Amino acid sequence: MTNRKSIRILFFSLMSSVAALVFYSCSKSEMSASVSDQQLAVFLTDHPADFDNVLVQITAVEVKLDTSDHKNDDFYGNSDMDADDDHRGQDSYGQWDTLKIDPGTYDLLRLRNGVDTLLAQGNINGKARKIRISVGSVTVVKDSVSYPVNLMPGINNYIYIKLHDEHFQRSGNVQQVWLDFDVSRSIIEINGKYYLRPVLKPFCDRNSGEIEGKVGPADAAAIVKVYNASDTATAIPDKKGGFRIRGLSEGDYTVLYDANNGYLDTTVTNVKIVKGREMKLPAVTLKK
Repeated sequence: MTNRKSIRILFFSLMSSVAALVFYSCSKSEMSASVSDQQLAVFLTDHPADFDNVLVQITAVEVKLDTSDHKNDDFYGNSDMDADDDHRGQDSYGQWDTLKIDPGTYDLLRLRNGVDTLLAQGNINGKARKIRISVGSVTVVKDSVSYPVNLMPGINNYIYIKLHDEHFQRSGNVQQVWLDFDVSRSIIEINGKYYLRPVLKPFCDRNSGEIEGKVGPADAAAIVKVYNASDTATAIPDKKGGFRIRGLSEGDYTVLYDANNGYLDTTVTNVKIVKGREMKLPAVTLKK
């Protein structure tokens, strides 16, 4: 990819919110039921980047349960005083429980274009307030060459994700949430070395919209970018040009088909996204 393309990708990435990790989900009224004897299911999907593989070792997934009777949905205020930096199993804000996972290495690029995998699940007895993911080694493969990914200075191997009552999708007695691991913003190249600064976007299908489409020819090696003033997402189409982007907030978006190899970019504006619905775009054929 040319320097021009790299700068544009960085520009669109920076347009998105870099807010703290916050769980988005689906129905506040659903959370009025008893918080005991429930299951939590956490799914993982990928917001891709220009690598052959992105291999992330996940060693543990924990959930922090608020067992108090207070009605505040924000852990005692917007300041988020619960920094969790003591790594204790329990504090005045709640207790950590370990969810069941299959520890191992996940290739995030196998989870693109709407594909997801069940990352963790378990019974919970309390209001789920945060998720903590323990990450081991991270490796990226680019042009068939493997590169280790180091943690950015000041970043530990925990990924914290905050939850709110109105942010859960329920199926029976199971609360569900999806985590979009934004590789394009999480892995940073500095002087030929790669660093990890994890960015995850939580969502659920009932409270978000999605886009599906197709772009060709394959020689154009197009990257699809969907963005507005407050949200952005990227898709790398499959071999047949198909792509799917999930977890978009409601609103009007611009879709940029960012072409390479001498082909011309194409932009589609005023694409309306509605939560709980899929927007299917007409197929696009790029020209030189």
